[in-house]
Amino acid sequence: MSTIPGFNQIQFEGFCRFIDQGLAEELSKFPKIEDTNQEIDFEFFLERYQLVEPLIKERDAVYESLTYSSELYVSARLIWKNDRRRYIQEQTILIGKI
Repeated sequence: MSTIPGFNQIQFEGFCRFIDQGLAEELSKFPKIEDTNQEIDFEFFLERYQLVEPLIKERDAVYESLTYSSELYVSARLIWKNDRRRYIQEQTILIGKI
């Protein structure tokens, strides 16, 4: 089996670049969601995302053959509209794990 010199460092730098720049760029591509009757809107506040500290240490993940990951949360808003009123609900939701 051959190895690529510095492969771990290449992976680490690529991941850091994704977290610093690429994640916000990818989240910005997510469109606003509207229903066909124009009564409900759903949108993300992409500038307000949060990566949670992993529950296990990197070393433990390697030792126990577990995935070392962090949960990604994004603030979202849901707006219901009817003839007279608008109802707005905002909360932070789990998008997935990175």
